[in-house]
This record gives sequence, structure tokens and C-alpha cells, in this order.
Amino acid sequence: MRNVELERRLDAPRSSVWAVLADFPNIADWNDGIKKSYATSEALEGVGAKRHCDLAPLGELEETIVEWSPDDKMVISVDKAAKIPIKSGLVSFTLAESDGATEVTLSYDYEPKGGPLAAFVGPFLDKQLTKGFTGFLSQLEPAAQSRATA
Repeated sequence: MRNVELERRLDAPRSSVWAVLADFPNIADWNDGIKKSYATSEALEGVGAKRHCDLAPLGELEETIVEWSPDDKMVISVDKAAKIPIKSGLVSFTLAESDGATEVTLSYDYEPKGGPLAAFVGPFLDKQLTKGFTGFLSQLEPAAQSRATA
């Protein structure tokens, strides 16, 4: 397993950041790294909620929420990844209130595809994932700010 971890301070209340993340099936509404997303379970939030994501420019993910602590922490399992070099993963979002803003820690533990070759691909994937998750957090901030003013 490999790990990518980022921390970022978002200028939005924790409840608004949580509201965006908790709208689990609709990530494509604000994240331009996702072309399309939708629920694949009856549950739309909380442990056991599932979604499908079509990634931009290509790839697909099937994900399940495996830990849910409102306003504090969400952990999502990447159950299946297609057309991308990731076998499985676990992404956690930890939120902390900080003077009206939110400190977000995003940690992604993942297993690259490729068996023994994964050791060579891993550093490249770490760099690409860091870039993608940096963009994710950049887009999360205005989405949360919109929720705060709604």
C-alpha cells in the first residue's frame, strides 16, 4: 500500500464542508475531475452508501462509505477502479474547526495495479494523485462557501 496525504485550510465553516462531502452521490456537481456520478445504493449517505464515478478524462470508480462521523470524518473505500492503474484504495477526510475556517486532512491509502511493477509506478502515481487531490481541495472550498451562504 502507498499513501498520499494533504492538508489544507478552507475558508468555509466545517458544517458547510461536511455538507458538500456528505452529498455523496453528487460529487460531479462541483468536482471537475468527475464527469458523472450517481448513487448505486438506496442509502445516499452514511456507512454503506455507494456511488459510481466516471472520471475525467477517463476511468471509473465504485466507492462505498465505510466510516461516517458527521462534521468530523468520512472514510470511503475504492472498491473497484477501471481504466486507471489503481487496484483499491481508502480515502479519509478529517475536518477540524479553526476560527470559522476548516482544516481538512485528506489521506489516501492505495494499492497500485501491476504486481511487482507497482513499485516503479508508485512514485509517478503519488505525484499524479497529489495533483488531483490538490485540485479536489481547491474545488471543495468554493462549493462549501456556496453552501454556507445558501
